[in-house]
Amino acid sequence: MPDASPSPLPSPLATIEPMIAEREPNLLRLYLNPHVVQACFCLDRYVRETWTARASGPNGRHGGEECQSFLANSLGEALGGAIKLVRHNRGAVAAPSNGLILDPTDRLTGFAHLDLTGGSRAEFLPGLRVIGGDQLDEFAARIASEGAGTRYDLLVLVADPDLQIERHAEAIRGLMRRDRPALIVCVDRGGLDAIRGGPRGLLRESIPDVVVFDESFTGYGVPFGAFTARRSLFAAWNRPGKSTFHSTTFQPNTVSTRHFMNCLAAEDPDFLHRHAGELAAFRDDPARRADGLGRYYSPSLRRLIRVAGFETGEIRTDGPFVVVDGRRVYDVVGGVACSVRGHNPPTYPDEMRSFIGLADRDEAELRGRLRELTGLGEILPAVSGATAVENALKLALVARFPRRHIMALKAGFGGKTLVSLAGTANPFYKENVGPLHAEVHYVDPFAADARERIDALLAEHEFAVVQVELIQSVGGVRPIPGEVIAHLDERRARGGYLLLVDEVQTGMYRTGPFVRSRALGLAPDLLLLGKATSDMIFPFALTLYSDAVAAAVSERGPALVDSIRRGQGYELGYRTVLNVLRLGDELDLSRRVAESGELFRRLLQEGLGSHKGIRDVRVFGLLIAIEIDARGGLRRRLRKRLSALYLLAMLRHDRFPLLAGFCQYEPETLKVTPPLDAGPEEIRRACETIVDVLRRPLPGVFLAGLLRILMPFRTRRKER
Repeated sequence: MPDASPSPLPSPLATIEPMIAEREPNLLRLYLNPHVVQACFCLDRYVRETWTARASGPNGRHGGEECQSFLANSLGEALGGAIKLVRHNRGAVAAPSNGLILDPTDRLTGFAHLDLTGGSRAEFLPGLRVIGGDQLDEFAARIASEGAGTRYDLLVLVADPDLQIERHAEAIRGLMRRDRPALIVCVDRGGLDAIRGGPRGLLRESIPDVVVFDESFTGYGVPFGAFTARRSLFAAWNRPGKSTFHSTTFQPNTVSTRHFMNCLAAEDPDFLHRHAGELAAFRDDPARRADGLGRYYSPSLRRLIRVAGFETGEIRTDGPFVVVDGRRVYDVVGGVACSVRGHNPPTYPDEMRSFIGLADRDEAELRGRLRELTGLGEILPAVSGATAVENALKLALVARFPRRHIMALKAGFGGKTLVSLAGTANPFYKENVGPLHAEVHYVDPFAADARERIDALLAEHEFAVVQVELIQSVGGVRPIPGEVIAHLDERRARGGYLLLVDEVQTGMYRTGPFVRSRALGLAPDLLLLGKATSDMIFPFALTLYSDAVAAAVSERGPALVDSIRRGQGYELGYRTVLNVLRLGDELDLSRRVAESGELFRRLLQEGLGSHKGIRDVRVFGLLIAIEIDARGGLRRRLRKRLSALYLLAMLRHDRFPLLAGFCQYEPETLKVTPPLDAGPEEIRRACETIVDVLRRPLPGVFLAGLLRILMPFRTRRKER
């Protein structure tokens, strides 16, 4: 038996270094990732061993059913996803929904609302009430006397190592008997251990519908979060078309799940010993790993990996290439615009060690550099683009309190987390997950009367913030008309709102300049950076904001900034961003991206400009879209599958295989986001593949793709 005494937790670099040395993919969704499978299997076993084994009988709410997990980057992201899952199953949009979150250690300050100086409250998510530690005693005393008061269909209990929630067990039991709410339990490492090893009590006897795991399971060293529920609860999200209903930037990834397993080995070796056989099978046997991915993480991702021909244990990275069974595939997805210099930059660990200052000194340098590059020097960390959006919207609602109205643009995309959905215009992603922030108004920026509609809304409401993407990347890589942006900028002072510019995909040199807003002469109040902030290694993003916003938030609700910094301020994240800025200078990325983009533009226009099957080619640095004409005949009937057929053909190309993507809102539009340091020879060969495939007769592409789907390809030795 292994020694049960806990060992010191490994550092993040102790996880990252072997990942890089082994050339293991990190931000590659098509990778049959053993660490993802192992981590989700462990979460399943933790839930079932902690609660199912203690169910009073076979009718326990979990029974013997296996659990599926969804990976996130933080407690907040994971809890938001868990709430969405419960509401989606209950159809909460069709009926009033009230959720109660009991948070004795104040982990969720600012999650749904924020109490402001002077006694007011800024609401971010209606229908959710968070009771923190200083309010719990009073609230518990009132629960029994509420009678016909507020009834809750959702209850969240946050468990800490001291299980402080147990002090109010009787009051909570009474509420549960009265309302029969869906139950979500949030655990940190110590809280889970206390539930598993302690006496019977509320948290051991109440079988949750969903369990949320937080960053403590990676020792607060790398971003991590997860929500785990029985597979039948996930069934609604496993159906075709729903597989990306909820997602977070950077997931799934290797660094978080590999670090999770490393920390587990240090903190719970007995647990690993009990399940060593299954974990070894997931590591060593690709077939068992594929089965585990479908069972414990995502059946739809397993199918996609199979169709793509990536269902193998022999996948490694080589800079901009993914090597599949010895076959080199050029990756122009790059984690969706995350790639600065390809996969697993070998110098990354030494670069991180080169920072000899304290964490606050690194942050100070980062603030100074960003102020030079953007005009904004106040920063808040984030663990994904969606969370950066949430942080920015919350800052704006506090800074402009009591204003509650938000304006966003149709075809825009802010994310799929609860607050970021305000900036996501597509109603599909909001089905049965409300109530969400209600005072959101959308304007079609491409309408002939867009400016008149903006003025009409400004006359009707007092807006706190207007949110825009300068190029709507998910919406087809379409730039917002300059006159609309200028109009919003001009009306800002008179309208009293803040201008929030989302550059999660266009910033960090992706379109040439460091940020597109400054190149256009814009001075936003809030600015978002993501994707390339990670350097394809460390999940991270930033919300930048003005000194005036900082002063207003400091006066009205400083607890919001404190809570975000405490939960998301990873030292390695700050250093990774600062390192990318240094690389930008060394590699002259602004000039290089502009030149690479021009080469892409010329080659694609030469090859596709006159082709009747292509409607448009849009190139903005290394953010590139190719719109296929899907208006007639077979193309119209295949519209939603056109891109998949062409992408499969590119992946199978005999001379220069290519891994590309597509735009979620416009599935007939292909999307290309290669590494920022892409070389001319790679660009030429990539364009040759794209042109060759897109000029092929569609019937042949269709038949080849159909065969591919029916009989997934496995690389033959002769093709290596």
